[in-house]
Amino acid sequence: MQLTYTLAMPTPVTHLFHVTLTVTGLEQPTAEFAMPVWTPGSYLVREYARHVQGFAAADGAGQGRPWRKIAKNRWLVETAGVDRVTLSYQVYAGELSVRTSHLDSTHGYFNGATVFTSLDGGRDLPCDLVITPFPGWRISTPLPAAGEINRYHADNFDHLIDSPTEIGAHQVIEFEALGKPHRIAFYGHGNEDLARLTADTQKIVETAGAIFGGLPYDDYLFIIHATERRRGGLEHRNSSSNGVVRWNFGDDKEYRQQVLALLAHEFFHVWNVKRIVPVGFLAFDYDEENYTKLLWVMEGWTSYFELLILRRAGLWTASAVLEETAQRILRLQQTPGRLLQSAEMSSFDTWIKFYRPDENSQNTGISYYNKGACWACCSTSICAGRAAVSVAWTMSCATAGRTTPWSGCGLPEADFQAVVETVAGASLADFFERFVRGVDELPFDDLLAHAGLELRFGYQDDKPNGAADAPPAPRAGLGLRVEETDGRSLISTVFADGAGAAPTWRLAMSCWRSMACATASSLNRRLDGYHPGDRVTLTLFRRDELRQAEVTLGVRPFNRLQMRPAAAVTEAQQALFSQWLHEPFPAPDFVATGDIEIESEKPKP
Repeated sequence: MQLTYTLAMPTPVTHLFHVTLTVTGLEQPTAEFAMPVWTPGSYLVREYARHVQGFAAADGAGQGRPWRKIAKNRWLVETAGVDRVTLSYQVYAGELSVRTSHLDSTHGYFNGATVFTSLDGGRDLPCDLVITPFPGWRISTPLPAAGEINRYHADNFDHLIDSPTEIGAHQVIEFEALGKPHRIAFYGHGNEDLARLTADTQKIVETAGAIFGGLPYDDYLFIIHATERRRGGLEHRNSSSNGVVRWNFGDDKEYRQQVLALLAHEFFHVWNVKRIVPVGFLAFDYDEENYTKLLWVMEGWTSYFELLILRRAGLWTASAVLEETAQRILRLQQTPGRLLQSAEMSSFDTWIKFYRPDENSQNTGISYYNKGACWACCSTSICAGRAAVSVAWTMSCATAGRTTPWSGCGLPEADFQAVVETVAGASLADFFERFVRGVDELPFDDLLAHAGLELRFGYQDDKPNGAADAPPAPRAGLGLRVEETDGRSLISTVFADGAGAAPTWRLAMSCWRSMACATASSLNRRLDGYHPGDRVTLTLFRRDELRQAEVTLGVRPFNRLQMRPAAAVTEAQQALFSQWLHEPFPAPDFVATGDIEIESEKPKP
């Protein structure tokens, strides 16, 4: 059989992509077609078929064929007596994100899972895609050209939907890295410096490629959407889609954290996820959830390696890496759910938890991005400075074709432990049982001490108390997250380990009695006059009813974590630090600070 897709956009302002799929060589009475309900890399059932309209089917002579919808994302076409059938439909593309599709008067972008249907039994067949762009628009796609203009070829359906495409008047910048051609398709405009962006992206590619001894693709496309807000990233076979804030290129810190870190993260997925694949992801089922317990490795270790790549490329300093690491540790320790949900279960339950946060999410779960990154950082000490080898060795086995127990059949859930044990040269059964499958607290102090570092938790406005090693005095707290909405203070989260123990309330600022306040920070300033254990009366609204609640104040969570050199450091510790961060061990007065205000900042990966 031969499969040919077409995609057109005759009137972009309608947000409608016009799609056809022609199948030639049919020898069956019926043909079933399906649209994915999710897209690889974003683990939530998004029901893409809800955007399909105007579905029709015709034979080779243009005569309509009977069809009926048999499931939310499936269509059955009567094909008896014909060897050729063409499906036609439109897809509404009104959401600009890396996991959806978007079409308007400025550009067209599609993620293949959101616009293309597959023929049952034909997913492994090669196919062509013909794109008819709006007049004056160019096409940037990772798919290889198939001879004639605007015609492209995919090895199979998986390849087709793993090839996001930007169509419009965007800027295209080309560069070479490690002997391979690369392109940046840049949509939008802000304060970008494309020459700097190109040079820095080239460094990211070369640094990551050097870890694994080369690049496992023929060419690569970076799609960058610079718009009014950050929209995340999504990895693909030989491309990535990245949504950044248009004004994040001027300030150096914002540029490093919001742009370069995202590009490094998605690019590292060229190996981790796209070439090293959990066995549960080896053959995707696009009709339903696909489960794995390894997302803490696939995403968490990638989050860790994004920092190492940026450091080794000279784009981040060691201090910047430690500051980000301190923030990640602090964020984890501020999450009550860390004591309920393991790294493995966070990975497994991502379909129902991570992408569907609510006011109780931080009490019951964690981010596998964050926990996995913290775990990977700790393994720097576990593996005696060879943490970079553990994942790199795994990736290299696949890309170089070396023999492993899982070569060609996906990475079994249990085998990653064996990989890390090989690098560490010792059994880590207890460590995995407690910190991967279990919910024991990661021993950050003990593990980072191997690199000569110590951790100091505290508050952002702490003043010296004359005792350098004395912990800060505990402060009174309510255990609430307060957000400002339409000029009102809303309690959006009640933390399970805090003093509050009630559902979401709306604060009555004028009726806050002796502790009247308007923001989370002013609330904390009021609470500075109290101590943990004090009883206070809160006056507030709940569902428009004025109420009072007696609360015993608890201990306010720390909102600052500092990393600093230990008082006494050995040569071995200094050597491990240098091997880890490619920089000499810092001076005694060095401090890397991570700040997070849990009572006003929403959780994020």
